[in-house]
Amino acid sequence: MDAGGPSPKRRRPASPGVEEDGGCADYISALPDAVLGDIISLLPTKEGARTRILASRWRDLWLSAPLNLDCRELTAGRNEVRSDVVSRILSSHRGPGRRLYINTCIHWIPADTVEACLRSAALDNIEELDFINHLLEKPQRALILRFSPTLRVANIGGCNLSDVNFHELHLHFPLLKLLGLVNVMISESSLHSLIAGCPALECLLIDMCSGFRRIQINSPTIRCMAVREYGIPIESLLLEQIVIEKAPCLVRLLFERGSILQVTVLAAPKLETLGFISDKCRSGELSRLMIGSTVIQGLRVDNLITVVQTVKILALDMHNLSLDTVIELMRCFPCLEKLYIQSFQSRPGNLWRRKHRNLLRCFDMSLKTLVLQLYRGKKSQINFLTFFVLNAKVLESVTLGITTRNNNEKFLAEQRRKLELENRVSRDAQFHFITGTCVRSSYDIKHIGDLDLTDPFTHM
Repeated sequence: MDAGGPSPKRRRPASPGVEEDGGCADYISALPDAVLGDIISLLPTKEGARTRILASRWRDLWLSAPLNLDCRELTAGRNEVRSDVVSRILSSHRGPGRRLYINTCIHWIPADTVEACLRSAALDNIEELDFINHLLEKPQRALILRFSPTLRVANIGGCNLSDVNFHELHLHFPLLKLLGLVNVMISESSLHSLIAGCPALECLLIDMCSGFRRIQINSPTIRCMAVREYGIPIESLLLEQIVIEKAPCLVRLLFERGSILQVTVLAAPKLETLGFISDKCRSGELSRLMIGSTVIQGLRVDNLITVVQTVKILALDMHNLSLDTVIELMRCFPCLEKLYIQSFQSRPGNLWRRKHRNLLRCFDMSLKTLVLQLYRGKKSQINFLTFFVLNAKVLESVTLGITTRNNNEKFLAEQRRKLELENRVSRDAQFHFITGTCVRSSYDIKHIGDLDLTDPFTHM
């Protein structure tokens, strides 16, 4: 080449795992091992193991990636976990532990395999534990507690802990943010000691548990809490009271419809989401909700000294759809933006044009979203809805749950006419008719991870 000619372009060396000529660039393989390991740990156990066949670059990554061991995926038949596969994974894995899932209520796992998992060095320092075991033995309990310094998520279920004194154990879970107790029998003092031992706790799920009659929360960090009561006929084990003594970060408080006799909120200045408030009875007695000085018995506001300004999302379980009741609750929660209603009956009524004429002159609704389950086009339902169609100025969305039988153009066109949608005061409001469930109930909350939702009642 002439000395005075143009200098040749220097080719940049290819990154590891990136093809140069003729192939598609594999930018993922070019990522550092630590990043690829985190990606693999987020995959299901089988899929994570299968990454070894992608390329030579990936061959040893799974063995050193944080281990996600989900025993549901390692079954030989329909309900039996393959102990040999579990043993091979534990013995060959060189990386740190990330997550362990064991559910002996669904999949049969030998007790020695369960203990082998809990003892294995491959699961040292795990961050997430899903452990559902109705045959939880004392040695297994002690092994679980060895994870307490590193756990961030724990979902424990199907076991009897009534003979464990958590107060004497002085348990401490410094990093635990999500705690779920599902179908667990535990004493009241042990439950409170367990909660107190989680200084970073943000989400708490107590689902179908027993052995206590009162839950008291005094936590500077908790953001979400859901409680579903057991409902067994042993009166001494039925939950009667939830007391939120001091929870400055609590945003969402969810509880079972009408099953808990009293819910008292003394200090929760950021509470935005609340439900289900219900007019159902337990043993002939209506549930009672107290927020500060405000008292709601069933769905009736008994004492409204001060309104609750913070609540923006509310879910109701009404035996009979009542506009008067809803208006009363909206006056109690004047900043309400989303309203979810589950109502099984609609008695004649809900007339409002004359009755609430004076109210409309001074009542400024902030409602943006309205969801009504089991809409059948009855007159009382139409009266109820037209109140919002013709008066809710900032309304954005109305969703009505209908039956499959009514999902036809004739029915829908007739409802649009009867609801006077052409005359809606909010011209941007959208109306949706959907089949199936449109209000997410507490029965849909099956895992502690389900709590960390912006709106826990929406099905969409």
